[in-house]
Amino acid sequence: MKLAKIFALIIAIAMLACVLPISTVVVEASSSSSGTASSDGTLRRVVSSESPMWIVHIDSWNYPDPDAIIDLIPEDVLPYVVFNIALSVSWDSETHEWSLVEDGYETAKSWLRTCAERGVWAMIQPSSGGRSHFPDYPDSSLEGTFFEEFFVDYPNFLGFNYCEQFWGYSEAGVDVEDRYKHFANLLELCNEYGGYLVVSWCGNKWVSAINPLAMLKQVPEFEQACLDYTENFILCQKYTSTSYIQDMESIVLGMYLSGYCGNFGVRYDETGWSGSTEFTQSTGLSVMLESFLKSGATVIDGPELTWQDDFYETSTSKDSDGYSERQWESYTQFTNVVTDMFRKVIEGAICIPTREEVIADTKVVIIQDVSSGSDDNKYSTYPTLFEGLYQKDDDGNLTDNHNFYKPTGRYPTIPTVYALADDIAEQFEVQILQSTISRRWSSISKKVAEFNELFPEEYSGNIYAGRNGNTWVVYNPLDTGKKATGTIPFQYNTADSIKLTLSTYTTGIINEYADSLEIYLNNYDENNPTTRTTDTIVISGCSEKPTITYNNRGVDTVSSIVLTSYKDGVYTVKVSHNGPIDITINVSGSNTDRSTDYNVSNIVEPESPPTYTGDRQYEAEFYAYKNISKVVKNGASYDIRNYYGQGYLIFGTKSGASVKDTVSVNSSGTYTLNIRYLLENSNVSGLALYVNGKKVSTISLKKTGSASNWDYYTIDVPLNSGENTITLTATNKLADTLYLDCMIISG
Repeated sequence: MKLAKIFALIIAIAMLACVLPISTVVVEASSSSSGTASSDGTLRRVVSSESPMWIVHIDSWNYPDPDAIIDLIPEDVLPYVVFNIALSVSWDSETHEWSLVEDGYETAKSWLRTCAERGVWAMIQPSSGGRSHFPDYPDSSLEGTFFEEFFVDYPNFLGFNYCEQFWGYSEAGVDVEDRYKHFANLLELCNEYGGYLVVSWCGNKWVSAINPLAMLKQVPEFEQACLDYTENFILCQKYTSTSYIQDMESIVLGMYLSGYCGNFGVRYDETGWSGSTEFTQSTGLSVMLESFLKSGATVIDGPELTWQDDFYETSTSKDSDGYSERQWESYTQFTNVVTDMFRKVIEGAICIPTREEVIADTKVVIIQDVSSGSDDNKYSTYPTLFEGLYQKDDDGNLTDNHNFYKPTGRYPTIPTVYALADDIAEQFEVQILQSTISRRWSSISKKVAEFNELFPEEYSGNIYAGRNGNTWVVYNPLDTGKKATGTIPFQYNTADSIKLTLSTYTTGIINEYADSLEIYLNNYDENNPTTRTTDTIVISGCSEKPTITYNNRGVDTVSSIVLTSYKDGVYTVKVSHNGPIDITINVSGSNTDRSTDYNVSNIVEPESPPTYTGDRQYEAEFYAYKNISKVVKNGASYDIRNYYGQGYLIFGTKSGASVKDTVSVNSSGTYTLNIRYLLENSNVSGLALYVNGKKVSTISLKKTGSASNWDYYTIDVPLNSGENTITLTATNKLADTLYLDCMIISG
């Protein structure tokens, strides 16, 4: 957690610093490079309970090669992934300059072109908090801006992702209401082109007045856009701040169930930046799987700490020709926690309920009708709403609510809403005005009594266990180092019950069938990856000795040890593991009063994006190289300006210096190659250009002048359908230092 705490300090400094207003960026759209995207409003990529979405970050914090990041996603999961081009905000309050991405538009366009070439879905995250790489347009149409350009030029483009919309507005010179009006305009644009606006929300004691429910109350344009373009809006509950956690969950779920957003999701962070509790990626399984199974979430966004939990750059490697190549790998927790969890979802282990089904199971809705008093009174959940139900006994309310673990799964998440926007939302069985709660429940015990009537107890013990049909999500909600135990009477299996003792970090899925149980357990601890902990399963009421099979799902994890015993109809399984494991137990008993309406998951693989025919762009900081001067991964740290992407390459002056990259085109033919370069002082000659190993030209380059004045060298080259190698080599010492920014292929 050291890196997370350092990052927290960076964010805190950014929040407190006095900085200039948002930088001016290009407003008008550039000329279209493909112009093939339709604008008939049809969703480009459907997001639903049958087609869930995983948003994976290509994030500037770890200087990524988008092509390499795409390669790190397993083939079976890749069709469900949307890559988030995250222009993470890092602003230097002393110099008033960006310190990671200087030109958000050009960086986003470059990386989006890579995603388009690879045929994968992508969106752009221009903002973290109030500060944004892109301007807001609260009072004008987005027609003709680059917001529209991205949709027009890139058929794989799915929309915009605005992160952490709870801080940094005043420091960035941004009006919160203007940002939400801008969201209204983005929703209209997304509706026109079949895309999405994704917004993640987490709160603290200073920002109740700007949460999504508050903005419905205060910004009519935003409310109307949510009503008009509901299917284009995805709202995520974001786990970063350790306060207002149940409030955030209630409001985000409420936006979805009440009909103001078409889907909702979870953006999990290693929560605890403002607290002392230690969390890992495995702790996020509890909120992610509960949200999928119980609340109907269809989107996972993240993990957030990309450089700590997703991908990292390793040492360079050399190919057979002596060229050095930058390399990236996935962190083990990315593979063994989030990737494996999402794979379980698309394998059908969880049947995601529809909005109608969630409303029927949730039963209760709170309508936030309070219009006076503090911001909490007007815009937050009722202060003691969760107390006595699924708030932990040692936790507090609102600003003092620090723990997202729930001690029981007896009660569903209670949604708090602005209004019930459609006939589906009106189907809530119990509709309560927040202004009447103090009279309705004069004590916590009276509230609990009413909820207990609505939601009968289905299990006992101190584990969390939540059920949807024949599927349970279970986890250990206790403090680190403590085991949790619970007994679940079967409702589908014909044996009597299952007793679970779960170790720290363990989350699981149990699917009950009449004569078998399918169990998934995951307790992966990236901080202690070779240490096993033991989870115990005890099944009572067996007619005969069960049989068991299991499969270690983890990658580079310690092997699991599974021990079993059987006596007097009781079957005990001890699972010592560190990571994900599938367990199938063939077991039955003599009970006959069991349900048989098993969940059936109908996961549908999303369609791939249409073929991209526009310009292809290849950034020099990702070229293979030898004998060069330097690879600049983050150009913001150096003196050269106006580069594309996140950096550039200093080719230098040495004879024998050489770079190469692989480019691809859809069909064979002659294409225009544009090499973007910089020469400050002198012309150079003695550069040889090769395509697929064959020399096509000797190149001379003219000086470009000032240190940030880039120019293009343009030449037509023959390319084969598919992959081609382009190489640039110095055949003698160059007269001046050559800088390379990128290659752009057009045809």
